Amino acid sequence: MAIISVLRHELIVRKAWTNEEDFAEDLAGATTVPGAWVVNFALIHGYRMRGVKGAAAAFFGAVLPSVVIIIIVAMFLFPWFNHPIAAAFLRGAAAAVAGLLAHTALTMSKPVLRRYMYAVFAFIAATLALIPFINPIFALIIVSAIVFLFSVNTEKSRKKCSEDENL
Repeated sequence: MAIISVLRHELIVRKAWTNEEDFAEDLAGATTVPGAWVVNFALIHGYRMRGVKGAAAAFFGAVLPSVVIIIIVAMFLFPWFNHPIAAAFLRGAAAAVAGLLAHTALTMSKPVLRRYMYAVFAFIAATLALIPFINPIFALIIVSAIVFLFSVNTEKSRKKCSEDENL
């Protein structure tokens, strides 16, 4: 999940190949289907940009570098993993990944948290998820159901107001 921040920066900020809505939609689709979400994201986004050829290019671009790096690591670096310097490097890499995950969470939540009520719901979800005896999945389900009901009622109110204005 730490790569989301890098993907967002490259696709939206640096290259301007997509916008926030399409990126979030592709990310949501990629994480809901089975399989490695990065590969799923590459397929979905590649198809959105250039059709079947774009999906194929994105797939190979997402898979081949990882496969090559894994093979190189397995062939040459695996015996050195127990070395103290390598262990220290891996601990530092874990801290960097935690920082990237925090950055990703903040970056992806900005558009949603601009709405006051959604910020309140996000705070409630985070609070529930931090309670030791509550499973974070149940916290997510409960808050998602509340947000859904809130959104449906808000949409009904908007439709009723627009109908009243038309009369």
